[in-house]
Amino acid sequence: MATLSHTSAYTSTPTNKWLARYQKFVTDGEFNRTGWAATALAVQGCILSPTLLLTMAYLGGGDWQFLTGMLCFLLVLIPILAAMPLKTLVPAFVLSFVIQAAIILLNIL
Repeated sequence: MATLSHTSAYTSTPTNKWLARYQKFVTDGEFNRTGWAATALAVQGCILSPTLLLTMAYLGGGDWQFLTGMLCFLLVLIPILAAMPLKTLVPAFVLSFVIQAAIILLNIL
C-alpha cells in the first residue's frame, strides 16, 4: 500500500527584513553551533557574571540580583547542554545579556 504524500499549498516567507536576516543567520550558523555555544558560555561565564558579582559586592546589590544573575546564566547553559539549535541559543543569550547588563547598570547608576 502506497503512502499518501500531500504537498502544502501554503508557503510562508518572512516579510520583515530583520527576521529574514535572522533566519538566514541561524540556518547558516548551525554548522558552527559549537563555536557559538562556546562564545556564549565564555561571555556569560567570564565577563557578565563576574562583573555582576563585583558590582554587587562593591556597590551593595541585593539577593534578588544574585538569584537573577544565576538564573540568567542557567538560561544560557540549558540550551548549550541540551544541544539545542542555534535558533534557541541566540535569543536565550540575548535575553540573558540584556537582563544582566540592566542589573549591572542599575548597580552602577
